[in-house]
Amino acid sequence: MRQILVFWSAQLKRRSVQFILTALLSFLVTTGIQGPHVLEHYLYSKWQQSAQYADVIIGHKGSPLQIVASTLYRLENPTGNIDSNTVKFWSKHPLVQESCAISLGDNIKGYPLVGADHNYYSWVGINVIEGKLPQSPFEIAVPTKIALLLGIELGDEFYTSHGSDNRGEKHEHHKLTVSAFIEGQRPTDNEAIFTTAEAYLLMHDGLNNGSITSLMLKLKSKSALLMLPRLLDNRPDEQGAFPVFIFAQLQKQWEPTLRKIRDWGQIVPIGIGIVFVSFAYFLGGTQREALAFLHVQKTPLQIKFFAIYGLIILSGLFGILCTYLLLEIYVSESGMRSTWLWSLAPIGASAVLYITQLIKR
Repeated sequence: MRQILVFWSAQLKRRSVQFILTALLSFLVTTGIQGPHVLEHYLYSKWQQSAQYADVIIGHKGSPLQIVASTLYRLENPTGNIDSNTVKFWSKHPLVQESCAISLGDNIKGYPLVGADHNYYSWVGINVIEGKLPQSPFEIAVPTKIALLLGIELGDEFYTSHGSDNRGEKHEHHKLTVSAFIEGQRPTDNEAIFTTAEAYLLMHDGLNNGSITSLMLKLKSKSALLMLPRLLDNRPDEQGAFPVFIFAQLQKQWEPTLRKIRDWGQIVPIGIGIVFVSFAYFLGGTQREALAFLHVQKTPLQIKFFAIYGLIILSGLFGILCTYLLLEIYVSESGMRSTWLWSLAPIGASAVLYITQLIKR
């Protein structure tokens, strides 16, 4: 073992760049193999996860996709407001188990301000890190991510701006105080600031007459999904958006694109894998002086192999490890599959070729 370590030390000093390239090629092969599967798993898991938060979202007449995107993700402008009578109707409806009013339209420092009923936090999995959740319309809860970026502390005071741009008209008559730092399970909840649903009424001097942007509903039974469309047809100016159906449509639309990515995910890694095998085999073949020395010393075949080729194998494994860590850190639930084993194929192929060469010698 000491003899192997001595050879490895000498190789690292003389050929460090080549080993870095070996690791890079292995990283590219593994990323090419795993990338499409990870992307597909990530998208589908996030869609399914989001579809579980609400059985239906009631909004003003318009695009169901726009209602879902604005309510759950704040990616679109709302379709309009629905009045307080709508909230009362659906909140007390026998098919509805729980409701949560959402108000949108203002921002603080460019981050959307979400007015929500108090049950929103437990509904979507938001935890309090410090302080207490807003109890009055003059308090806000700020995600720790935003607090760190802007240097916000508990007790800091802010004014909201109309619209999604911080340069919009400010509501200087309504001061909001930071009462809590929070952290959500969803990235989109860590990029918004929260207050009570009543805050929007006071910020706009009651001009909205208690109207809200949308109403999230949980139904007592999934079978109620079949009854709601007919009920909604008789409700003027209201649109029911069903997240589970919206995400099913998105999945269907994305499937051709994901299929192409999967196809390229098979072709590209093969090409890079061939380059890896050729480069690794070439790198092993350049160790002629070391191999000749070991041959003179009558070193066993396995010692020769690990002394000359061991660092090449370790470099390839390091590239695979880097891919794994990258996907785990930035994608979290990376959807590990048996295809990870295919990442070892180029390393194994080059090792077999080199062993064959050693035996012939």
